[in-house]
Amino acid sequence: MDQSAFYGVVSAINFTLLGLWWVAVKDREDLIGRTAASRRTAYLVSLQFVIPATVSLLAQVAPDEKLVWQIAFAGGGAIGAVAIAMLSQEIRVSTEARIAPVLFAIFGIPVYLLVVLISFVPTVVADVGLSLTPIEVEGMLFSALVFLGVQEAWVVAMTPTTATATEVEIP
Repeated sequence: MDQSAFYGVVSAINFTLLGLWWVAVKDREDLIGRTAASRRTAYLVSLQFVIPATVSLLAQVAPDEKLVWQIAFAGGGAIGAVAIAMLSQEIRVSTEARIAPVLFAIFGIPVYLLVVLISFVPTVVADVGLSLTPIEVEGMLFSALVFLGVQEAWVVAMTPTTATATEVEIP
């Protein structure tokens, strides 16, 4: 498959999902709310769409120039790992969800860290016996992140908040 076309589709899908998330947040007071925690959660979910979209967009700039995609994927992966760790914690503290935040951390953080690893050490792909190029493996990882981002948005939007999360209001 043409990698530029693939990353174009991934970018478009994620920017579309980001727009849909913004509509959901705008129309639901409980998602953006008056609390710092709810605003932080909404922002961290949006990062799960912004990061893959932006990195995929950057992957198209100069697909033959390894350094461009390596820097984009390393930065996106590092920011994504921190963001998903923070989001998992926010979901655990502010909603009644107990299993989902653990699963997001268990699966999401390693995927983002693999993105970083492959961008810094692209030879690791061949070292583990894969016949794929590093950017193809990155594409597979980002496909998993698209799925994970949608699941995170669903859990945040559909899981009732805890009583303590709604008590602290900001004037």
